[in-house]
Parts: sequence; structure tokens; C-alpha cells
Amino acid sequence: MLTRVLGGLAFAGLLTALTTSPAAATMTPQDFRSEVVSRTNAERAKAGCPALNRHSALDNAAQGHAADMANRNYFSHNSLDGRTPWDRIRQAGYPTNTGRAENIAAGQTTPAAVVSSWMNSAGHRANMLNCSYRSIGVGYGYNSSSTYDHYWVQNFGTV
Repeated sequence: MLTRVLGGLAFAGLLTALTTSPAAATMTPQDFRSEVVSRTNAERAKAGCPALNRHSALDNAAQGHAADMANRNYFSHNSLDGRTPWDRIRQAGYPTNTGRAENIAAGQTTPAAVVSSWMNSAGHRANMLNCSYRSIGVGYGYNSSSTYDHYWVQNFGTV
């Protein structure tokens, strides 16, 4: 299985083969999303950054995009209808006069794997460890008929 990460609106070029752990097989999509937040906050703590709080608008924008990529079999920051991350975040109700960022990834089968991929990519890592961010939203989509099966989105904001 191929995996990809894409963040900071520039391709990061990370391809890795991963397998699913037995513990991951019993997790729900909501568990996956919560674990991504926990693991991201653990990395932020190591860097001296405050923990991120989940924000419903960022969650909704991230989940919508992850599901759309999985269901429509594409991998991009821009939706097939032309919407950018900033469009989706604004449409979900997040304040527009704030700092925002998006990380996406595809193919990683577990929260541990996707957070590790993001942390091993300079642009993604910079988003995750930006201490000015205070909120996070996470999306996870799965479609066994799509190219990468698993699709992940992190949205960050300063509110």
C-alpha cells in the first residue's frame, strides 16, 4: 500500500508501506480522530507548545474533506469542486480573520502512522508544532475502493 502526505499546500513526497495493527482493527473512526489529536498534543508538549483543543468547525471541515477524498478517490488540498482549505474552513463557520493551516495524508492505516508521517515531513511538522495554533479539527475517511483506502486531514487555527 502506498501512503502520501501533503501539507502546507506543497507535496511533501513521503511514500511508505505500512500495515494495520491488531489494536487498530477494533478502533472506530472517531477513536482514530481522537488519537490523532492526542498524539499531536504529545508532540506539541515535547516542543513546549500548549495542547490544542478540538474545534467543531475545524472538525467538520476536516471530516468533510477526508470523506470527500475517500469517496471521490482523489488526494489534494483543493476539493474537486475547486474549494480550498480556507473555503471549507470558512464554510464550516470558523473565523476568517485568524491563522489557519491544513495537513493531509493518505494511505496510513493508523493514527500512530499518520502522525509519524507528518512529524517526519518538515512542512507538516511546522504546522503541528506551531505554538500559535490553539485549535484543531481532524478528519478520517476510508474507502477500500479508492487508491489509498485511508484519508486523513488536520486543520489548525489560532482561535
